[in-house]
Amino acid sequence: MKTKPAITLYHSPASRAFTAYWLLEELGVPFEVATVDIRKGEQKKKEYLKLNPSGKVPTLTDGKVVVSENPAICIYLADRYGYGGLAPKIDDVDRGAYLKWMVYSTAVLDPLLSLHPKHIDLPGAETGFGAFDDMVEVLAKTMKGRKYLLGDRFSAADVMMGSTISAALRRGALPESPTLLDYNARLTVRAAYHRAADATWPEWLFA
Repeated sequence: MKTKPAITLYHSPASRAFTAYWLLEELGVPFEVATVDIRKGEQKKKEYLKLNPSGKVPTLTDGKVVVSENPAICIYLADRYGYGGLAPKIDDVDRGAYLKWMVYSTAVLDPLLSLHPKHIDLPGAETGFGAFDDMVEVLAKTMKGRKYLLGDRFSAADVMMGSTISAALRRGALPESPTLLDYNARLTVRAAYHRAADATWPEWLFA
C-alpha cells in the first residue's frame, strides 16, 4: 500500500501558493496538493477556515503541524527538510541575511508592489515598508554582481523573494532593470520553478 505523504499543500491556481509549491519541488519531498480555488471562494469555507482563519492560501500541514503565510512556510520547510542546504544553519554567517530577505518579501516588497501601480506612493518615513524607489534601489544594489541573494548560493530566500519578483516583472510592476531581469532568468530556468508554475499558472490566464 502506498504511504500517504505527511505534507499537504493547500493550493489555488493563480495565487501566491506558487511560492510554497516551488520550494517543495526544490526540496524534493513528497507532498500532496489540496486545491482551494480562490476564484470560487473556497478559501472562505468553514472547513478551510479551521486551518487558516484568515481565509488565504497557501496553508501547509505536515502531520499535526499547521503553517500559513509564505515566509513562515518557507522557513519551516527549509529548516526541517533542507537545513544546511536551502536553509543556512543557525551559526552560518549567511543566516541573518537569509532571514532578512524572507521577511522583506512580504514586509516590504509585497505591499509596495500592491500600492505603487495604484499610484499610492507614501513618503518612506511614514510607513514601515518605506518608499517604492528605495526598495527598487535596494534590490538593484543587492543583486549587482551576485547570482543569488546570498551570493553564489541558491537558498529558500531566493524562492521567497524570487517568486515575488518574478510575478512582479511578469505583470510590469517592477522596472525591467538588467540586474533584476538577469536574476529572474536564473530562477525561471530551474526545473522546480517550472513544475510549480505549470501547477499554478494555467495557460488560459495569459491567453
